[in-house]
Amino acid sequence: MAAFLPFLISAMSLGVINLLIFLGSAVIITIPVFATRGRTQAIWAAVSGSILLVEAAVLVTLVVLTSQGRIFS
Repeated sequence: MAAFLPFLISAMSLGVINLLIFLGSAVIITIPVFATRGRTQAIWAAVSGSILLVEAAVLVTLVVLTSQGRIFS
């Protein structure tokens, strides 16, 4: 899909798109944290934090590989 959209090739635009994706998923993933109390809330916070950490690592890796020209070039 990115091969047909040349304006998505730069690392800066991909970083902005990834930031919007991350913020949207952070809001959706953390809904159960705010809906619970006590130990359950701590468990939900740990699970959602782990998911967001993995997502952030994948998105940062994608931007770095794009800026080096290894993908989408």
